[in-house]
Amino acid sequence: MKKNKKVGWRLKLATLALSSSVLFSTFDTASAATYTVKSGDSLWKIANQQGVSLQSLMKWNSLSSSTIHVGQKLNLNTTQSSASKPSNTNLVQIAKQQLGVKYTFGGAKPSTGFDCSGYITYVFNNAGISTARKSAAGFYNTAKKVSTPKVGDLVFFANTYKAGISHVGIYIGNNQMINASGSKVNIANVNSAYWKGHFVGYGRL
Repeated sequence: MKKNKKVGWRLKLATLALSSSVLFSTFDTASAATYTVKSGDSLWKIANQQGVSLQSLMKWNSLSSSTIHVGQKLNLNTTQSSASKPSNTNLVQIAKQQLGVKYTFGGAKPSTGFDCSGYITYVFNNAGISTARKSAAGFYNTAKKVSTPKVGDLVFFANTYKAGISHVGIYIGNNQMINASGSKVNIANVNSAYWKGHFVGYGRL
């Protein structure tokens, strides 16, 4: 009788161990999304193909430069938890890195300058939040409208240089936004006379 009990316990322990092994094996497989570098690849090209920012790809792989070699395995971090997703603090840091870049209508990169929506597109994509290029109205139409803004939310304005939604900035707290307007990327007070007169609301991507 005692022998049978021992066998029973051993069987249960073995089953539990096997279940745990399968469970952890599943987690390992789920978090092991990688890309093997091929001839002709560049880190920028891989980031583009995977729909992530170059900075995020470098961070996930602890790279200090964009140098890679054929056969190297890169972690794509496709199963990152919400806790490890790009933070709004990171987004604002990237936004502030562009302060002083000149305003260029239709511009979407630092080397040529930004317009308001090109600036939003650049900052969000480089913060690891993938978004297609849209106009200010396009961002307004796709954003979730919020009454109480958080840092990193969008601020929308209408009737600035044309009728309807025509300008967008990034809310950085304390009633301030960072945006491409006038002659360059700058920080402005949402409640200043000009912006308050054109204010529409806040949105979240």
